[in-house]
Amino acid sequence: MHLCSLDLEEFRSYRRLHLELDPRGLRLYGANTSGKSTLLEAVAMLATTRSARSTADREVIRFQSGAEFGYPPYARLQGHVKRADGAVDVEMALQTDPARPSLLRKQIKLDGRAVRAMDAVGALKAVLFAPEDVALVAGPPSGRRRYLDLTISQLDGRYLRALSRYNRVLTQRNSLLKALARDRVAPDAPAAIAQLSFWDDELVAFGSAIVARRLRTVRRLDELARGRFRWLTGDGSLTLRYVPSVGLPGLETAAAMATTDDAQALVARDFRQELEERRREEIRRGVSVLGPHRDDLVFAVGEADLATYGSRGQQRLAVVALKLAEADLMTEAAGEPPILLLDDVLSELDANHRALLTSTVAALGSQVIVTATDQALLETPELASLPLARVEGGAIAGA
Repeated sequence: MHLCSLDLEEFRSYRRLHLELDPRGLRLYGANTSGKSTLLEAVAMLATTRSARSTADREVIRFQSGAEFGYPPYARLQGHVKRADGAVDVEMALQTDPARPSLLRKQIKLDGRAVRAMDAVGALKAVLFAPEDVALVAGPPSGRRRYLDLTISQLDGRYLRALSRYNRVLTQRNSLLKALARDRVAPDAPAAIAQLSFWDDELVAFGSAIVARRLRTVRRLDELARGRFRWLTGDGSLTLRYVPSVGLPGLETAAAMATTDDAQALVARDFRQELEERRREEIRRGVSVLGPHRDDLVFAVGEADLATYGSRGQQRLAVVALKLAEADLMTEAAGEPPILLLDDVLSELDANHRALLTSTVAALGSQVIVTATDQALLETPELASLPLARVEGGAIAGA
């Protein structure tokens, strides 16, 4: 799989860009804020339909775009992708609503046909390495959940649909719990039980699907990342562990089951039982205290939790191992490697680990787009065959 061309319009610092890409990839160098990260963000956004750098997609729209024509601010990005099963055009347009600027209109097309975001995710598969990824180890659980959601969504359309439904159910259920708490309704009151019954069923159905898929994905990422970490450090004791908010006696069994459907049935049983046990707490607090929206992913080396006891260097290498494992997982699932996006990560590593990473990346057979502020970091033997270009002020020269 590789990106043949990329077109950007009013996307952050890029007014207009048409970029033809070599199947092998591209080396980009330039000063900070020149547009290197923005270009990789655009590719990642075509893969996941969401910005990797911001939780609010409206932030990718260039300020005052469209003003000269009297249009509301907008952005557009398009990529022509060649895959083993053929070619596909992925296009996305974003525009603010003039009546309600906080709202964003997003339209996505595959080969010119409008589709839902969940049907476009994974048409292009990409793995993004960025310096801020170290927060996956030491940052809040929400970042780790978001990472799992974006990764699994590229692999499994059913997961993304379940996630979308779950979030809607969670919003409705929380509204009901808040109302019950406000009205001081007793947890064993027939009215409370009757009202919660439907939303409990929905929460368990979609929540157990999410947890089961995360469990099985993390189990495989754990195996793959351990090997990658050993290659990078000589230490094979890295572990990734999924920690659900629901107490699952059959946690390891569910993670090892042959299919997600089998794992889901086991998770659903324990999820439903614990919901009933904690109904009093949920009504008192007015919020859903169980479910994948409260789960976590823990990194450890040996018995030591990396978030608490790991050095910054260990944390960074653990994330590099995770990202390489993610690329391995996508290759297993799709039968071809994803596009690799390395955003100024070489400057964060010492010379030895830079060499190990670039040799590993070269061996994957992926299209590689790699950026650096220092051109010398891109002159390694493993990267030397890639075309070289300079980024300055939202323009690319030399590609």
